[in-house]
Amino acid sequence: MIEKLALIAVALLFLLTPSIDCAPAEPETIKIGCVLSTTGLLGPKGKDRLEAARLAVEEINADGGVLSTLVKLLEADDATDPDRCLEKVKKMVQADGVTVLVGGMSSGAVMACGPYLAEQKVLMVSPSATSTDISDQPWTNWVFRTTPRDAFQGRILAKVIMEEGFTRLATMVQANPYGVSLEEVLIEALKKAGWNGNHVISIHFDPAKEDYRTQLQSIKDSEPDVVLAVTYIEDGIIIFKQALEMGLDEIAWLGCDGNYSDHMFRDPKCAEFMEKAILAGTRSVPPSGETYDKFAAAYKAATGKDPSVYCDTTYDAVKMIAKAIEKAGIYDGEAIKDALFEVGQKYRGASGIITFNDKGDRVSGIYEIWKVVKDPTTETGYKNVRIEVISIG
Repeated sequence: MIEKLALIAVALLFLLTPSIDCAPAEPETIKIGCVLSTTGLLGPKGKDRLEAARLAVEEINADGGVLSTLVKLLEADDATDPDRCLEKVKKMVQADGVTVLVGGMSSGAVMACGPYLAEQKVLMVSPSATSTDISDQPWTNWVFRTTPRDAFQGRILAKVIMEEGFTRLATMVQANPYGVSLEEVLIEALKKAGWNGNHVISIHFDPAKEDYRTQLQSIKDSEPDVVLAVTYIEDGIIIFKQALEMGLDEIAWLGCDGNYSDHMFRDPKCAEFMEKAILAGTRSVPPSGETYDKFAAAYKAATGKDPSVYCDTTYDAVKMIAKAIEKAGIYDGEAIKDALFEVGQKYRGASGIITFNDKGDRVSGIYEIWKVVKDPTTETGYKNVRIEVISIG
């Protein structure tokens, strides 16, 4: 009896085994990691950029993929936290075998990930990390950037200060690589331009705080005639709201790419301050032309909205990675890195012509000087408008 039961058990196991072996395997794909900030201080912008990355992958796969294989975008949110960005990158590398990714929305995130990327020979392409400090790191050749560095943005801000004749500058910048770097390149550009003014106060603030009245009072007490604000969206809303309450809208302010966003206008007081006080802001922009127009139309068709700042550079990052993998002929970080340098020589992208130097930095860019105006036809009653376009590089 026992022998019969054993034989029955073996037979049942034999019958079940084919059903397990014949289960459909997951199709082979080429993985591109994508670690962006879809929550936290950069959340609204991160969501827009993720949609640009998805669009790029959809187009790549519609054209047959890479090396005759479909591309899979592995997505992760770092919550605008550099340490979490590193955690997400490590997980993708160790658990998913990723050797190339789009990410590091902030300069702090790139700085946190850099040493690990070099150690593991994993390539990162950042669409929006602009700090000049990244260029001087020993691991910098493992990070390419489809956006220009802050050195260009600093020169344009200096141009505005010189042309307007400001002589008492206050700076209120995030206490991170992005904020400090932009402040430094502005001061350096002013010195080179022969500025005779004074940098009356420098404030480095924690963007996670919810009250900046003490810092704003210090600015007010220093009696500047112009203030540079380097913020993201959420901290920028708080700062501008509180600045309005304290009467600081009577002083000229300068904005930057970090606080260029329609999302800023969802708070009426912030929007009011920006319209009254921000004389000019700066941001990287794409050129007009067929390549960008095609991308913008596809993005709007997919999302129902126009692409926001750095959506074009995110799209370009994914497209260039795909071309680099194809050129390398192998899914290997070092081979892809070498191939990307070749791809990035006068590459015609949605964000314009991209050429990388030997540090993976983009060597030229187009910038817009912008301001905020009232517009009753918009949902918030405000919009950003272009004052001037400047090419650098």
